Amino acid sequence: MQGSDLRNEIELDLTLARGLNYYTGCIFEVKALDVQIGSITGGGRYDNLTGIFGLPGLSGVGISFGADRIYDVLNQLELYPAETQTGVDLLFINFGEAEAAHCLRLAQAARRAGIKTEVYPDAVKMKKQMSYANVQCVPYVALVGESEMQEGLVALKNMQTGEQSKLTIDEVVAYIKGEQ
Repeated sequence: MQGSDLRNEIELDLTLARGLNYYTGCIFEVKALDVQIGSITGGGRYDNLTGIFGLPGLSGVGISFGADRIYDVLNQLELYPAETQTGVDLLFINFGEAEAAHCLRLAQAARRAGIKTEVYPDAVKMKKQMSYANVQCVPYVALVGESEMQEGLVALKNMQTGEQSKLTIDEVVAYIKGEQ
């Protein structure tokens, strides 16, 4: 591959051991360069492992990926594209059954306009819902209580600036689209 900056290192370690109860030949591990973490992938040859599943006498080679370790490596090396960091642009806080039903209709309108929108599934404490929004890096939170429902408005909070204003759902859509 010309112009590629990919690099690989191979190390032979005759003392490496893994899965002694089923690997019967060559084994291998894959580690990420530039990260202090154990193997992210491993495997090897096995004879008759399929015998425990009723298919005796079959040899093979297997491999497994440590998804959680691969995730950790990607985080440590900051390899996630910025657009994957936020899955949701707008989160509606859930204040109860009536409010959630109302928010579902508003969320549908926002989604139709191309805004990735979520309604928090449970009417738990607002602090927990806001914490979820912070952890998920949701840029905008919509608060729709009884008074907002009566007024036909949404209290939109910009999670980065802390600014909050009451808007119609069309204004919310325009605001979010204009900010992105």
